[in-house]
Amino acid sequence: MITQKIITYSFYLLFLATPLIWLPYTSELFEYNKMMFIYLLTIVITTTWLIKMIQLKKVNFKKTILDLPLLLFLLANILSTIFSIDVHTSIWGYYSRSNGGLLSILAYLLLYWALVSNTSASQAFKYIKALIISGLLVALWAIPEHFGGSPSCLLLRGELNASCWVQDVQARVFATLGQPNWLAAYLAMIAFPIFYFLLTTTNKLAKILYGVSLVLVYLAFTFTYSRGGLLGLVAGLIVLLAALLWSKIKQVKTGSLKLLKIMGVILGAFILVNLLFGSALTDFKLITPYAPPPRPSLATGSTQLESGGDETGQIRLIVWQGALDIFKAYPIFGSGVETFAYSYYQFRPVEHNLTSEWDFLYNKAHNEYLNYLSTTGIVGFATYLAVILVFIIWSLKKIYHLEYKSDQIDSNNNQKNLLLLTSFLAADVSYLVQNFFSFSVVIIALYFYIFPGLVFTALDQTKQFKIPAKLNFLSHILAVTIYRKDIFTKLVLATLIIFASYLIISLEKFHQADELYAASQVENNSGNAGQAYNDLADAVRLNFNEPIYHSELGYASAEAAAALYQADATQSAQLKNQAVLEATFATYLSPRNLSIYRTNIRTYYLLSTIDSAFNQTTLDTLNKAISYAPTDAKLVYNKGLIQLFMHDQLGAVTTFKQAIYLKPNYKEAVLALGQILDQEGQTIKAKQIYQNYLNYVPNDIDILQQLESSQSASKAGSP
Repeated sequence: MITQKIITYSFYLLFLATPLIWLPYTSELFEYNKMMFIYLLTIVITTTWLIKMIQLKKVNFKKTILDLPLLLFLLANILSTIFSIDVHTSIWGYYSRSNGGLLSILAYLLLYWALVSNTSASQAFKYIKALIISGLLVALWAIPEHFGGSPSCLLLRGELNASCWVQDVQARVFATLGQPNWLAAYLAMIAFPIFYFLLTTTNKLAKILYGVSLVLVYLAFTFTYSRGGLLGLVAGLIVLLAALLWSKIKQVKTGSLKLLKIMGVILGAFILVNLLFGSALTDFKLITPYAPPPRPSLATGSTQLESGGDETGQIRLIVWQGALDIFKAYPIFGSGVETFAYSYYQFRPVEHNLTSEWDFLYNKAHNEYLNYLSTTGIVGFATYLAVILVFIIWSLKKIYHLEYKSDQIDSNNNQKNLLLLTSFLAADVSYLVQNFFSFSVVIIALYFYIFPGLVFTALDQTKQFKIPAKLNFLSHILAVTIYRKDIFTKLVLATLIIFASYLIISLEKFHQADELYAASQVENNSGNAGQAYNDLADAVRLNFNEPIYHSELGYASAEAAAALYQADATQSAQLKNQAVLEATFATYLSPRNLSIYRTNIRTYYLLSTIDSAFNQTTLDTLNKAISYAPTDAKLVYNKGLIQLFMHDQLGAVTTFKQAIYLKPNYKEAVLALGQILDQEGQTIKAKQIYQNYLNYVPNDIDILQQLESSQSASKAGSP
């Protein structure tokens, strides 16, 4: 049947291609493109699945133990989205992350149900091999990066080096995942299906290939130097070893001993890798030129919780405290799916201002459980835990049944099933442990749902869904309207195909819009504001409901209005009106997006340089942003600058004091306030401001010079 072939090959694409996909000309190279690809395949697979049902003239849906928890989880996320502080973000996800919004969750669930409903046991094992092949390719992509030769740079520039990346990919590899911790989490999950085939294959060549694959995957994993990833992998290995050590299937005691020997060889190879190249948790290494790098105090292009800087523990505790405060404020449904970037600002502990990442954006709690607790409340968190616990409990019961209750005649098959269960349970545990210190990205979020589906189908643990007797009238309606009348069948099929085509075309438009948005950023950085404006205008035309595009177009319009103010007053006025319209519409679409507020502040400030009526608008927008981010010292400092621009020196003094209260080591605010006080002759107060700052940064040359200047002025003014 052609529909089944389309579904099958689409799943092959999903498992083989998704981890490898990235594009250099989008605003986010990795996550965004992976998510768009998953949306595309979800449309194709779901539409084909529905067409297959029409062809078979029955509801082709298979039940699993996870159906109810997953439905409750979906319902919880829908409710969280309805009551969200920013509905747009809850539906689509945070723009640069893409994964985690309601639509992405719906896509994962549709893929899960399509998989279990359209996959045989033998096909499930082929899918598992496909995702292993993809994982091995990713590992082979990552390994040369550690030695200074990134395949990505070879594709982009024709040079096998690491110069195409701003990040130090040689120090911590990320291959096609975009970030070392994400790669580590992915490879840790992939390792356990490889263990399954290694321990169950009887072919010597296959055993060697799986063994080599495991070592290569672990080598790439090691080069990420991810602490959370390593803890997850170790937890998974403990689960797998425990299952082998406690196995009591009488007929396979000798076989179990052989399996332990194989495990011992592989673990010995893992230890050798760490002796040669070190690990995320140890400093010892034999090959020093390729040793793990020292942890940076500040990472380029990422937070320390992602890169493992010196303040990792301190910052993590602060962020977790903020997450708990969000939960206390929104205990039932949370602040809204994927709104952590906004709600954290509202409850961000003031202590965060004293870290090196005081002005970094944290759009995740860096703990998946706290992230769900804060953004989806107790309802979403409980249903998320239900999905996890139901699968774990079912797996443990099944393992117990295979060890103690099953027919021992087919002991070899029992052992294989036992190893399959424990391998995927180990992969799940690995995911759960590393997510305590991190968060899900596209590929591991996909596998969180898909791995249980593969287990259910491989072990033939699905049941055909039958419409309950009380709802037989639905079957009758379907039979009369779709199955019996050819015209209705063709009409439904045509509608499905047209709707799917519309979704695919829309998806392509969204992708084109993102490319234009990325191009506008490049043009702006190159000083080509005119082309940036044109790119953003085209992006808005292709994806009218994306608030970031409107906000950026508003700023580009303000730039153009200011540039044309003297040369063409009429055109300047039109662009000024457009800037206001775009900025206003952006906040309408996404009312709690602080990044949009920051852009709008820049827009209104730029307009105020040609029209003083926008002075108050700028201040009002700043005050609104501060109300959503009361501990953000930079917003408060910027307000003080605007007040100075408006010749409100008294107000600026009060505002700068507030900024310093929030961040005592805020150098720019200290200098601004101190200079104002010096100008007003309040040198004693100015000196006190400088000296307080020096308690935090004792050897700051600029502040020391300013203090000396203030002291000189004080002496000169003395009688």
